[in-house]
Amino acid sequence: KYPRGAIARDYAYSVAGAVLTLGPLGLTTPLAAITGILGAAGGLFLLFGVRTFIRHNTVVETSDIEVLVRGPRSTRMRWDGLRELRLSYFTTKRDGRGGWMQLRLKHDAGTLRFDSSLAGFDAFVAQAAKAARARALSLEPATAQNLHAMGLWDPDDPAHPEDRTT
Repeated sequence: KYPRGAIARDYAYSVAGAVLTLGPLGLTTPLAAITGILGAAGGLFLLFGVRTFIRHNTVVETSDIEVLVRGPRSTRMRWDGLRELRLSYFTTKRDGRGGWMQLRLKHDAGTLRFDSSLAGFDAFVAQAAKAARARALSLEPATAQNLHAMGLWDPDDPAHPEDRTT
């Protein structure tokens, strides 16, 4: 699950943003352009609230065979159906520190995305890297670098899938 602290903070951001953008529309009648801007911004905050609700009610379970996502958007992905693994890092500071990671898993039936606030994220990424290695998937250089930074990928190992031609 995603930790309560992160979920509570996201709910607070969503509510505060919606109130600050949609509130003035209920109190006054601004110009059409201002109404459009505030309405669009308010809509984005409401969508963020829906996304937070989905994450709040989602449980991710993994095994050696599959990933099971239970919640409003339940799905199942077998590791032997993994087609692509992408691990991205998004920094919030110029020096590269402070940020989050997102794991994207493409499989036969679609794409799953998880961010690093998910409890057990590091173990989950390790399991995904193991599945990518077993399937001999090619990795993008940024993904290989991020896995290496987590201690999960050795770019000097000639047995790695990114060194093979597919």
